[in-house]
Amino acid sequence: MKENQKRWILLGSFLLVLAAVAVLLPLFFSDSKPRLSVSEPRTVITPTPKAEEESVRMRTPVPQPTQAVVTPRPVYPRSAVNLLVNGTPLFALDSREVAEQLVYLYLEECANENLDANAFLLTASIDAELATVPADGSVEYIEFDVALNKLRKNRSLIPVRRTVERVNVRSETPVETNENTALLPEGTRMFRRYGVDARTLVFTETLYKDGLAISETETLNTPVQTGIGRSVLTGTYSLSPDAPEGEPIPNEGKRGPNSAALSFVSPIRGTLVGCFGMQTGEMRYGVDFSAAPGTRILAPESGTVIFLGERPGYGYVIEIRHEDGFVSRLSCGAAPNIFDLVLERHVTKGETIAQLPQVEGETESILHYELLIDGIPYNPLFYLPEP
Repeated sequence: MKENQKRWILLGSFLLVLAAVAVLLPLFFSDSKPRLSVSEPRTVITPTPKAEEESVRMRTPVPQPTQAVVTPRPVYPRSAVNLLVNGTPLFALDSREVAEQLVYLYLEECANENLDANAFLLTASIDAELATVPADGSVEYIEFDVALNKLRKNRSLIPVRRTVERVNVRSETPVETNENTALLPEGTRMFRRYGVDARTLVFTETLYKDGLAISETETLNTPVQTGIGRSVLTGTYSLSPDAPEGEPIPNEGKRGPNSAALSFVSPIRGTLVGCFGMQTGEMRYGVDFSAAPGTRILAPESGTVIFLGERPGYGYVIEIRHEDGFVSRLSCGAAPNIFDLVLERHVTKGETIAQLPQVEGETESILHYELLIDGIPYNPLFYLPEP
C-alpha cells in the first residue's frame, strides 16, 4: 500500500515538472518576450513601436510592388494590311489597294531602269510570291512614300527579274597595207585608201536580278558594212644622180600607167622652167611653164571640171577629171581670166579655159601643171608630146 502511494506521488511530481517546463519554455525562446537568465539579473526590455518596426523590416525583406510595362499598340487604319513576301510580313500599309499600287510602281521603276536608245525591255516580273493579310501589329506600319524608298534602297526586299535586249555596233579595223614606191619622195607617206572599218550589229540579252546583271547572251549578229583595209604608200624617191647641181631633169621619176583612151596636149605654149622632182630639199609634184600674161591655158584632155578656187600652197587652182583615174591640176599664183568655166562643166581637149594673169612687176607668168593617176602624182612630161 505504501509502495503504491509513493508511485502516485512520484508520477504527480513528474507531471507538475512537465507542466512547469511547458510554461517556461516560451519565455526563453520568444524574441518579443524578455528572457530569463540564471547567471544574470533579470532585465525587462520593452521595445518602442518604431524600433520594433525597424527590427521586423531588417529581418524580413519587404516585397516591392511590380509595375507591368505596357507597350502601346500602334493605331492602324481599319483597312490596314500586312504585305507578305514569300509568306513573311514585310511592313503594314494603309490598304490592299495601296499595297498593289506600291508593288506596281516599284516594278515599273525597276523595269525601266538604265534603258537607253539602244536598249529594249523584253520582260520584267516580281521574283517572289506576294500576298496581303489584315494588319495584326506584328510589323511596322509605314506610309506609301517611306515604303517605296525602302524598296528602292534595298532591292532584295522584293526581288525583280528582267531581261533587256541591246543593239550595239561592233567595229573592226582591217589590217593596214604599206607599200614602198619610188613615185613619192623619200620619207613621205600617202594614203591611197583611207580604209573603212567593218561594222556588225550585235544583239545581246542581259538578265538582271535586284538591279544587277547576272548573265549576258549574244543572240544575233548581222554584218552591215564590209571592212576595207587602209593602204599607205611610203616614198623612196630621191633625186637622180644624173641631175646637174641638184636640179631635177625632165625625165625625173617614173612613168605611171597608160590609158588607151587618153592622149594629152600641152596646157600652154610656153617655156619649161621647172621639172618634176626634188629641188633644194623640196618635192615639186609637177612642171612649171613660163609664158607672157594673157597666154591661153588649154584643157590637156577632155574631162569634167571638179575644182575651181584658191588652195593653200598653190594659189588659184583648176582641176579636171579625165577617164581612167587621171586628173589634171593647173594653178597660177594669181587668179587667171576664166573663160565661162563652172564646176561640173565638161571641157574638150585643147579648149581654151583661161588666160595667164598679169603679175605685178613681172613680164612673165607661171603655170604649174600636175598629173595625178589614182591620186598619185606622176611626171606630166611622160604624157605630153615633145615640144
